[in-house]
Formats: sequence, C-alpha cells, structure tokens
Amino acid sequence: MIKKITLLTLALFINFTLLHAQDDGGMLKIADEFPVNASATLDYNTNNSGMVYQKEFRSNGSGYVKVYFNNFDLKPGDYVKVYSPITLDEITYSNQGKVIGSQNEMISSFWSRTIWSDHIVVELYSTQGNNTHYGFDIDTVAYGYSMDKINDAFQYVQSDFESICSVDDKEAIECYNGTEMYRKAKAVCRLLIGGGGLCTGWLLGTDGNIMTNNHCIGDANDALNTEFLFNYQYAECAGITDAVSDMVATTSTFIQTDANLDFTLVMLPVNPVPTYGYLSLASNPPSVGERIYIPQHPGGRRKEIAVNTDTNGDVNGFAQITNAGGLPSRVEYHCDTEGGSSGSPVLRYSDNLVVAIHNTGGCPNGSFGRSDELIAAIGANMPNGGVDDPNPESPSIGFGNANLTVNEATGCDYQDIDFTLRMALPATQDADITFLFQGGTATNNSDYELITPSTVTFLAGDNTDKTGTIRVYNDAFVEGEETIVVELALNANGGDAELGLQDTLTVTIKDDDYDPSVGNLINFAFDDFENTLSNWTVTGNATTPFAIGNETTASSTSWSAAGNATDFVFINDDACNCTMDNERLMYNTVFDLSNVSSSSVSFDIIHTDSNNQYASDTYAQVSTDNGLTWVNLGNEFITYSTWTNLSLDLSAYAGQSSVMISFLYNDLGNWAYGFAIDNFSVDGNGDALIRTNVNDGSTNATLPLASTGVIYAYDTGDGSIMADIVNNDGTDYDCIDVAVSRSGTSGQSFQGSTGALLAMDKQFTITTTQPSQSSDATIIFYLTEAEVSGWETAVANAGGSYSRSDLRIFRESTSGTSETVVPTITDYNGDIKMTGNFTGIDGVFSFAPEQTLSVTNFEVDAFLIYPNPVNNILTIDAKFTIDNMTIYDINGRLINSVSLQGNQLKHQLDVTALSQGLYFIEIESENSKYVKKFIKR
Repeated sequence: MIKKITLLTLALFINFTLLHAQDDGGMLKIADEFPVNASATLDYNTNNSGMVYQKEFRSNGSGYVKVYFNNFDLKPGDYVKVYSPITLDEITYSNQGKVIGSQNEMISSFWSRTIWSDHIVVELYSTQGNNTHYGFDIDTVAYGYSMDKINDAFQYVQSDFESICSVDDKEAIECYNGTEMYRKAKAVCRLLIGGGGLCTGWLLGTDGNIMTNNHCIGDANDALNTEFLFNYQYAECAGITDAVSDMVATTSTFIQTDANLDFTLVMLPVNPVPTYGYLSLASNPPSVGERIYIPQHPGGRRKEIAVNTDTNGDVNGFAQITNAGGLPSRVEYHCDTEGGSSGSPVLRYSDNLVVAIHNTGGCPNGSFGRSDELIAAIGANMPNGGVDDPNPESPSIGFGNANLTVNEATGCDYQDIDFTLRMALPATQDADITFLFQGGTATNNSDYELITPSTVTFLAGDNTDKTGTIRVYNDAFVEGEETIVVELALNANGGDAELGLQDTLTVTIKDDDYDPSVGNLINFAFDDFENTLSNWTVTGNATTPFAIGNETTASSTSWSAAGNATDFVFINDDACNCTMDNERLMYNTVFDLSNVSSSSVSFDIIHTDSNNQYASDTYAQVSTDNGLTWVNLGNEFITYSTWTNLSLDLSAYAGQSSVMISFLYNDLGNWAYGFAIDNFSVDGNGDALIRTNVNDGSTNATLPLASTGVIYAYDTGDGSIMADIVNNDGTDYDCIDVAVSRSGTSGQSFQGSTGALLAMDKQFTITTTQPSQSSDATIIFYLTEAEVSGWETAVANAGGSYSRSDLRIFRESTSGTSETVVPTITDYNGDIKMTGNFTGIDGVFSFAPEQTLSVTNFEVDAFLIYPNPVNNILTIDAKFTIDNMTIYDINGRLINSVSLQGNQLKHQLDVTALSQGLYFIEIESENSKYVKKFIKR
C-alpha cells in the first residue's frame, strides 16, 4: 500500500498533533500508521527452504518505514530480514522475535527497527521447511515523515502555536562545544516510540536508566518498542554536516511511571553512561529567578539547546525560572521548546542538576515534574548517582548552593546558617580550602561571623561534603538588605583539585526592620467576588462580559479555571469567540492614598493567552482623573496556567487622593481563551499607630542595641510604636526591653504629690542587660493626643493650669539614679512625639510638670532611713514627730500605709514581705510630706 501525503495535509496533521502534544500532554507524532493484513503462516508451513515469503512496503517520499510484527515464532535457524533495497540498511529477527534484555529475553509482538528509507522489504528464510512453528503476522505499517517535511510543517504552524516564545532562540548543541552545558547534553537522546511517536529522553544516574514523560512512554509495551538514538546532532554550529549518530538500543525495560508528575523511568539493555555521561536530579527544588537551560530534540530534529530567551529572561537574556510552585507544583519558564521536546531535562545553570522534566508548552512552557517531587516518587528505584550528583570531569570544589537567604530578626539572639562545600571527585593530594569574606555589604564580626574554622581540608582520596556555619546576628537597625560574600581560596598541595564554577556563596540578609513611617498596614479594599459584582462597573462591547463564575461555569473546551473552589470574576473569550474590544472591569471606589508611603494591589489570577499568540492585551490600569485616562500598571499579563497570586506596586501613586483601579481585557477580535481574578485587595503602609495599652510582657519590644544607630520599639503583637532610641556614642547596651508599663488618659499622683501636681497616666519602662549611666542617648516617646489632653483636663479639674509645654520627662534608673529632661514636643500626624537626651536608657520614664517631680527633693534631710538597701527592718529616724508612713512601688502604686500614735520620732518598719526592687516611702509629719527612695534586697 502506498500513501501519498501533501504538505498541507501534513502541516494540518502536525498542527493538530503539536497542539495535542503541547496542550494536552501527547507526544509528537511523525508518522501515519495503517492497518495491514499480512501473514507468513501459510507460506512458512511448507517443506520449502530458502526465501519462503516476501512483502514490500513503500510510500514515495516517506522518511522511514517500519512494521509491527505479531505472533512471531520461527524454528531455530530460520530468520526474517527487513531491509531497504535503496540504502541497504537491514535488520534480522529470529526465534521468538525481538531480543529485549541482557539475558536474551524475547517478545513476539513488536515494532521493527526504523529503516530510514521510503521502501522496505520483509523476507522470511527457512533452512529445511517448517511444520511446527507459526511464522508471523504483520498488522500495522508506519510511514514516517521526512525531516524536510517535518521542518516545513513546523515552520507552517509556528506562526499559530507559540511554544517558541516570540523569536526561536534555540541553537545547535555544537555551538556550545567545550562548555559544561555541552557535556551534560551528551546524556540526552531522541526517542522514537512505536510507529511514529517522538520525544526526548536522558540518562538518569550511572546505571543506564532513561527518564522521559509518561505521555511518551506510558507502559511496558511502549518501553519495549522505543528506539534510543544518541549523538543525533550536527557536527558543527552552522548545522550543515551530520554527526555520526548512535542507535544505542531499540528496546528497554519498563521500571516505573507516574501520570501526575508525567515521568517514566526505563532501563536500557546496555549502559551507555561511560560514553555519554549522565544527569542527576536536584533535591533542592528550583526557585524563581534561577538561570536554566534545556537540551532537547525539538520536532525530532538533531539536538538543540535553549539557553537564551527574548521573553522574560534575566538581565543578560538567559532563560530563567518564572514560577516554581502552585498546586500541583509547576515549574514554568520562557525557554523555547517544540513538539518532540517532551521529556527533556530542565537543568539549573548554577550546579548543572536537573530541576524539572519538561512536558508542556504554551509560553510559559513548563513541567509538572519538579525535581524534589520526582525524587520522592522514584524512591527505591532511584539509580546510583541519580540525586545531587553533578558528576564533573575533575576534582572541582564549590559550594552546594550559590545563594542563601535569611530573614533578619529583631530579637537579641542570632541565626546560624549552614552551607555545604562539595568536591566532585577525590583529589590526589590534600586540598586546603580557606574562606574569604570580601565584597559583601554586611560587616564581619558585627553583622555576622564564621563559627566553623576558616580553613577546611579535603584529604586525598576523600570527597565527603564539608559543612560550614555562618552566624548572623539580629539587629533592629533599618539598614536595608545586606549581603555576605564568601569566596574560596585553594591550596591543592600539588594535587589535581581545582575550584569549580560555583566558588562564591552569597548570603542575603533580608531586613525586616521598619520605621514608624511605614509601620501601619492599611487595607483600602478587598473583594472575594462571592456571588456579586456590586463593587465593580463593567463596560465594553462584549455580548458575554465580565461575570461571576466558578471553576465549572468559567471553564470551557480550551480554557480551564480549575483550582479555585470559590466564586471569582471572569471573562471567557473561548466560549463564544466574541469580538471583545476594551472590556473594562473597574472598581467603583476612588482610593485616597495621600497618607501612605507605599501601596500595592494584589489578586489571584489565571490567564491563558500564550504570550500574544492570539493578540490579547490584558492589563491592570490606574487612573488619577476619575477614569478619563488610564495608565498601565506594570506589563501585560503573561499566561498563568494555574491560579497565581500577583502583587503590583502602587507606590508611585502614594500621596495622591484620587486613585482608581481597573482591569482591561482586549482580544482585538481574536480567540484569546480566558482571564479571571479573585481575592482583590488594595493595601498601603502609613504611619504606625501609637501603643496605648500596657504591654503584657509577651509583646514587649526586645531589641539588640550594641552600637551607634537608631532602633524603633514596637509592640510585637500589633506593630504599634512606643519609642525610638538613638545610640549616639556607640554604648553597648546589649539587649533592651521596651514596654508601656502604665496607661490611661488622665493624671495621677506622683510619689505622693497632691492636688493638681499630677503626672500623666502613661509611663514607659526600659530595661537593658548592660545598663550605663554615663552614655549619650536620645529617646523619642510616642503619646496620643488623647493621652496628653486627658492629663491636661485632669490637672484643670484639680484646680491647676499646667499644659503640655510644662511637661518634663523624669527617668528613674534601675540603679537608683534619676534625671529630669526638658523634652522637645513635635507633631506625629495629630499625635505627639516627646524627645529627650539622657545619660542612660534604662529605668522608668514618667511625664509631669517639674513642680510635681520636685516633691522628691523636699526636705530630704528632715529624716533618715536605714539600712538602705534593706533586707528586713527599715528604720525611720525623723526630726519631727511621724504621723503617717506610706510606701509606693516604682510605678506609683500604693503598697502599704501605717498611721502612728504617740508623737513618735523613730519607727522600725518590717519590709520582709516586699519583693526586690526600688520603692518610695512618704513621711507625713506636722502637715508636711517628705519622700525618700529605698531599695529592698
């Protein structure tokens, strides 16, 4: 039977199969398969010898021909020859058919090996006739497309299908000869499955195992009927001369498959690892922004490699990971691929480990087989060298990771960051590695220090991983992101050890400290679209505009919004192919951002557009003139094939009072699939709220302060501000604790003061592990207008006339010393900041007029108290008769009051029951009051 295929028919067929391969998980088909009914049984069951059966298969212009044998059974000595009379390429089969294993196991139903010709002949030879064996049947023939026609067809369909993201940036693999990427790509092979399915595979580990997609090799029968072609590439970068390819195997043993992660693991009958090397999976999964490359057989062509990209690349134009999570986990990138690239390894450039197995196109292209999940799924079937083995050519030494990140805390402790140093192969001599810290912005021995020795040694013959530890000290300074850069210096001691490409480690310290101007998170709007669009206005020309839906109602044949169990707002062009021009979804509220320093809009999104494949323009937009003009907020939305949370920066509009937000969807009259959003939120950061309640101890601000700088003391529960502390002279206070220790909006007696001599209710307590009374510090206390004006009202009600300008800050240190400071009073968004300079930062801080505070200085020599400090009995020796004694704690709370009779001049007071600390005793004598401090041990 002869089958002629026109280029248009071929192009349409491949267009269908390509779409199926890239969107729905099918392999690239490059052959037409036809049923035939050819049996050699009657011709074989005779007494004839020599050639007893012959059958020709021809399709003019085909790239190859192969047939499917069934019930293959020949007596010993007989054989079948399949050959091309044009190229003279041939293969023979005997006994029970195709040899599939190292122990000469055989199968009787199988595809013949590919013969690269448009004409083959099948001949059966018998030595002495046959009366006991079946012969064989042929039930299918496959006529493969020529490579020229495949290439032409790809050119024809690529304008409509974009797995090539904009410009095709792939290159012949030979262009990278001499690089580690080229050496790694040697382990990649082309697969021809069955009669005409093309995919890419690669050697995993050292045992001769091949990894590819489940949608390429789905079961044991596929594994038995797959050809593995290595070194199928050009001999030079220009792509003119063919290299000598190597058909390593025409069968394999099925090991394991997983449809969800889309991988299959098989074992070859021979192990080509010594010739082609192997690849290894990364236990450390990929992260967004990591550079990658993909060696592959796109369209079944000779090996190419995707290194560069003109879409969503890094600053140098290299392909990178653009998504590494989601449910299920999906890795995405704009690294050019085509049908036939399915099963290709996605390699991380920094360590040349496989981070995903490619399986889908669509721009972003991607994979549901992330390396850490592949490792977990393969489990005990993992080949030797299959995990975290970069298998370089020399004993190179480098870091296990090029980058580590730590979120800097504000506590008074530290964080230990471990890093791994790896040696690829054992060296002939000891290799001494010294860690050098240079080039980073963090300060050694202040922000961090190396805990482990600065030099480690790989002994000759040993390549066991070494672990180092960097201790990162937390601080409370607002200083932005800092980096620690560790470089390696090698003394190979005359051996063959060398530094690898990854000889520098960068540890990034993320600063999580903030000052009051960005301390308070304000939510301006939130909408989860449950059953309503009442907050929005929809405009445009569509017959099916934006509407509320769910994953069932919003999805259609070619677009799915699955993965979101709640309602959301969507527009689905695929449902009707409507002409949608300038469909706008506008939030009705005008946002006042005049009092924020930064702002953002966030939302969950799912969007299918294949990177302008269908000419769709979809943006978030901003207006500041009531919707008359709109400006794009960021770039056009790319494809998000799974629900993804996005946050767009609105900080450029901070300070403006009339900000509007909308979403523009414009398909320019084309099919553009669909677009949906959920959980819309607009947030801003404004000035921090002021702490007014007493801290309960668990939310105190615990902060390190060991050097010059300013720290901001917040309640750790709600982020409300208490104080700014400025260390002016570099005193090492070590760890400090800041709390509001008394609260209220009125006034109260201070150390026995009476009448209008009232202190503010609010009081602060600061403790330090290393107090100093001779330092230079500035403290800014935050008070609300209600707290200050409430005190003024209380004073006025008591007959006084003091105002806030009369307030002083009184500091009573934990050592018993005190100081009174005249504060500078400034505005804080209608509230108040009081700033004072102090000789120490520990103690209780009170706010009162100087007349109130001076009660502690009245006639302090009118009586004596001793011993001071006291353990049990405190003696009061007065010049005048004692009428009454009252004890207050450091916060002004009444502890005990004693009235005396008989005009006593001396009295002993039992203070055994008091807790350790600072107290005040008030003596009333002849209508006068005297106050003195004492310390209870």
